[in-house]
Amino acid sequence: MTAVLFVRLSAMGDVVQGLGAVAALHRVRPDWDLVFATQPAFAPLLQGFPGVAAVVPFGRRDGLGGVFALRRALRAWRFDHVLDLQGNWKSAMVARLAPARHRLGMAARWRQEPTSRWLLSSTIDCDGVPHPARAAYELVRAIAPEAPFLLPQLQATEVEKVHERAALAAIGIDAARRFEVVVVTAANDPRALRPGRIAEFIQRAKVPVVQLLGPAEAAVAAPTTAPMLRHERGELRRLVALGAILAANGGQVFGPDQGATHVLAAAGATTRVLSGAQDPRRSSPPGATSHTHPSPPACSPCRRRRCEHAEGPVCMDFPLDGGRPVGLGLPSPQQLP
Repeated sequence: MTAVLFVRLSAMGDVVQGLGAVAALHRVRPDWDLVFATQPAFAPLLQGFPGVAAVVPFGRRDGLGGVFALRRALRAWRFDHVLDLQGNWKSAMVARLAPARHRLGMAARWRQEPTSRWLLSSTIDCDGVPHPARAAYELVRAIAPEAPFLLPQLQATEVEKVHERAALAAIGIDAARRFEVVVVTAANDPRALRPGRIAEFIQRAKVPVVQLLGPAEAAVAAPTTAPMLRHERGELRRLVALGAILAANGGQVFGPDQGATHVLAAAGATTRVLSGAQDPRRSSPPGATSHTHPSPPACSPCRRRRCEHAEGPVCMDFPLDGGRPVGLGLPSPQQLP
């Protein structure tokens, strides 16, 4: 039995981006055992995912105890291939710890930390702007050349959808009728939608709008009086259920290039993304419609975790109608049956 280990420790959106490649490999090699190593916080995203035989959690902040626990878990398998989807020293170290014949990753210009490739057996390169979904696809294609490019698709259980419909009903939203979601992010995040843009979106909407806040926004006040839905830490499956509900009733998501937006899109929700000074070709959900600033500031493209512009993230202060649509340059996706 052939076994393959996928390594993608973070971030949440990038973990989601790699799942299309996992599904593609399962489609063309259904008899292979596929294992996924990630942070414990993101493991619920792999729950029930087709073809995933096991999820190996790695607590990056658990010190040596976490490394030994990871090593023990990996030694339960004999991998034929390890695919480093992330491209930094931590992911390459996980790949190195796994008992395997072959450890494969992307070439230096595709890696967050280029010299980490030294821990791998070999690397591959390809044309285009580095994107997590493209990297995962190219690595899978290296071991299964006929694998198609698939969009990530997350499935919610009926029980999860029932619980999320109840949460929506508690804030006055009928989940059976069309509604929209705007993703609210802490203001110091350079990807955050500006309050004025959120208010404009809600004002123009012809259906009810829900403001979605996550655990990082625990101290953030919602920008408007529209209904507010908070997801707490450890509730990632609620995002999957919410995306599935939106997909079923024709609703849509309006949000930044951020983890929650990726999960909602992968669960099937129609999604529009504002990328501001970030380069959407490097990270935007492949199934979403992406827009960027028509006249971005001089600090573009931005990959910082905190905005350093004197006036804050001005790159995100533009109306959707004024944004510039961006093609991601990814292969044409196929749909799962």
